[in-house]
Amino acid sequence: MLSIVDDLAGFGPLRMCAHAPSADDPDALTGLRVLLVADVLARVVELRGRTVLIGWTCPPVASADATGIRPADAHGTVDEITEALGGPPAVHFTSRTYEGAGGLSLHVGEATTATTAGANRDADQDKERDALALRLLLLGHPHHEPVDVSAPALDAAGEKLANWRKAVAAWADEPSKAMPAGFVERARTSLENGLDTPAVLRLLGDLESAVDVPGGAKFETFAHLDRVLGLEVVRDVGRSHSTEVYR
Repeated sequence: MLSIVDDLAGFGPLRMCAHAPSADDPDALTGLRVLLVADVLARVVELRGRTVLIGWTCPPVASADATGIRPADAHGTVDEITEALGGPPAVHFTSRTYEGAGGLSLHVGEATTATTAGANRDADQDKERDALALRLLLLGHPHHEPVDVSAPALDAAGEKLANWRKAVAAWADEPSKAMPAGFVERARTSLENGLDTPAVLRLLGDLESAVDVPGGAKFETFAHLDRVLGLEVVRDVGRSHSTEVYR
């Protein structure tokens, strides 16, 4: 398992390189997932106070910005990225076996579009989906395992995300409280030892329904962990919402 703190601790910027499956198909879902895993790891490392620089060995990906993935600092071959970033990448992300020399290689499982009957919907319905629902869906699976993306699964992820935003907006109206230390520590350990985003999402689900945690503490915890998850759970804070209070 990848231990972020132990293996990537150091001084100066951490340089990383994301390899899309193929240069002629930059919008492939697997390629997007590779970029997403790199984005999440960068967020985790930066949360610990270290600067991260990312290179992509593929052209800009149109769907990356919509799913909250930070733009690359450099594009090109590994050699070109090394020159642009001021040094060789210490971490490589790929859905295939990395054959280059030097650095740590992190394998990312393939992501495919499920060919179920429910997966075929018209373009207008697809446009109505929150693009971050795809991010949530992918983060709900271990990064090294394959995942099928279906329309029903995307709809379920979108509904979950909408419910979380509604709850967070309601909690924001309550007095701020300290984050539950034990919960945050478990989430941090999950991220720093294996980049286990599914475990963090499960923890957030448990926190949402915890009756012994004040709403203000739930708000602070969701907002804090969203700095890594990138789901914009605070998007609806300050907007009008239901008078129902989430506990």
